[in-house]
Amino acid sequence: MNLFSKILFWTITIALGFVNPLISVALVIVYYLPKIIQDTIQPCDESQNNFQEESEMKSFSDDVLEDMK
Repeated sequence: MNLFSKILFWTITIALGFVNPLISVALVIVYYLPKIIQDTIQPCDESQNNFQEESEMKSFSDDVLEDMK
């Protein structure tokens, strides 16, 4: 969003807040919701990727290879 869009958005949000505060609250939630969701999901993705990298086996241990024979 460029500067003009931000000014327009916040002006409309404040103006609608005088008409009905619930509309203003809903607009603010919609404005910030994508960032909140992204911040919430990203640490989970990072930890899941780290877990998958750590859990990959490069080779079997010697006793497992003996049992497989």
